[in-house]
Amino acid sequence: MSAVMSPPPPTIPAHACRPRLAPSAEVHSPADGQGGDWVLQHGARYVRITEHVADLVRELDGERDHEALAARLGGVWNTDRVSSAITRLDSLKMLDDGETPAPKVAPRFQIVPPMTLQLTVLRPGRTMQAMRPVFARLFSRGVVAAGMLCVLLGVAALVAQRDAVTVTLNSPLSAVSFAGVLLALLVGVSIHELGHAAVLIRYGGRPSRIGVMLFYLMPAFFCDVSDAWRLPDRKQRVHTALAGPAVQTSLAALSALVAWPLAAGTAKTCLLFFAVTSYGTALLNLTPFIKLDGYIALMSHVDVPYLRDRAMADARRTLARILFGGTYKRELPTRWTVAYGFACLAFPVYFLSTALQTWLGTLQRVGWVGLFLAASGLMYIVWMLIRGALRLSAEVKAAGVGRARVAAVCTVLAAAACAALFLPTQQTVAAAYVTDASGVRLVLPQGSSAELVRPGQQVTLKTNGLVLHDTVATARVGSAPAAETEVPVSTYFPVGLGSAVGMDSTAFPLDLDRNPAPATGTAEVELGSVPLWKSLHRTYVLPFLPF
Repeated sequence: MSAVMSPPPPTIPAHACRPRLAPSAEVHSPADGQGGDWVLQHGARYVRITEHVADLVRELDGERDHEALAARLGGVWNTDRVSSAITRLDSLKMLDDGETPAPKVAPRFQIVPPMTLQLTVLRPGRTMQAMRPVFARLFSRGVVAAGMLCVLLGVAALVAQRDAVTVTLNSPLSAVSFAGVLLALLVGVSIHELGHAAVLIRYGGRPSRIGVMLFYLMPAFFCDVSDAWRLPDRKQRVHTALAGPAVQTSLAALSALVAWPLAAGTAKTCLLFFAVTSYGTALLNLTPFIKLDGYIALMSHVDVPYLRDRAMADARRTLARILFGGTYKRELPTRWTVAYGFACLAFPVYFLSTALQTWLGTLQRVGWVGLFLAASGLMYIVWMLIRGALRLSAEVKAAGVGRARVAAVCTVLAAAACAALFLPTQQTVAAAYVTDASGVRLVLPQGSSAELVRPGQQVTLKTNGLVLHDTVATARVGSAPAAETEVPVSTYFPVGLGSAVGMDSTAFPLDLDRNPAPATGTAEVELGSVPLWKSLHRTYVLPFLPF
């Protein structure tokens, strides 16, 4: 925001004639008094301003009009420039309009759209600020270089242990191992967030909140480092954003290196699983297309606030211009941000659909509860597509496109969508297999898609790993009739829960040349090619029908 602005609109709201700063709004000088931007904060909103605008903001006491403010400030200010700056501040909700309440202290529990639930556990205070000298030494150049070397050595250690890694990812974990790895991952993610806080404090900032959250139904930790916008150097903001993944990959590397000399066993399995999962989580965090650390680092590097939202707006307007024509205003002048905006629009749908596809088999194997979760995930993807379509329609309406063209294009798109529902797709049913005295049998929970299984259908037997599912063998459904049975719950899960708890199931005999190894695992029954609409109906509708 600059002191030199375009002329103000002809009418100014009454509250902006003698402007007063919004309740609880604060002006922050550059961190540590170094050269850099000033920041105007109102609640969770941070707006970077020049020192001249900071001088203006400090004079907004509701007693002076624009002419009096210009006379008091002098220098670069005149009445027109004051009016233009006041108009801009009002559009950012930084003025007291008599209606906007003062921002409250963030509650401990918050719902952040679209799918994040946050619980604040810690509000860092003077204790963490007093540790700034420690953090300065901890994140010195030498320590950072050693950490990067450790990360590379950890990757090399995983490559050297690739056979053990493959076995680990293809095998179910015991209940104790799974609980231990899950606890270690939660501790690792918490240290990840403390890394953000430590680097921010090391540069003179102050984290506002640290806590736990459900991020797209996945447990995680968070650290609010919005105060990084006060840092004078964009490199410092980038370092703050990348501190979390750096800490997490360092922990992954240490785990891989410790596992290297160990013999095969529970300890090695847990260390390798923690290492691979931590590396994967860190890579996901570096993805710049969703609001994670990679996006914050990119936004800080290019020094464009609200980069993702503005790039997506440009992408929607580009798509609207291609489909419907019209004239649209650009939010950002650079060409690459349009492609980036398209990636930001597509990635959440891609990520959720891929995650759903990955876990669909496991969810199907646990009956209607799992199918309900899968259907909920699918409905959320549909909701995101509908929300995107509504925003696109708003852009088209604002551009004044003729109704005839809108109707024609929508008709073509609707016809294409309907035609896509009749595209052939290969449908499978997720199941499991067991080997016992009766031979090798295909099992499905009662109430699932067992009625779709027929003699002669091809079945692919796979391992029951938490991450990988390598093919073990292929078989055919036998001609003998299905039978009711009970199998351990762990048959359907990649976690060994013992045989104490059983699940009522339907068993089908399998014809194959040899007994598979391992003796139990997952299975996929090939149902053949069906239209897409029929596959969706069988997967997400039929299991919920009462008959």
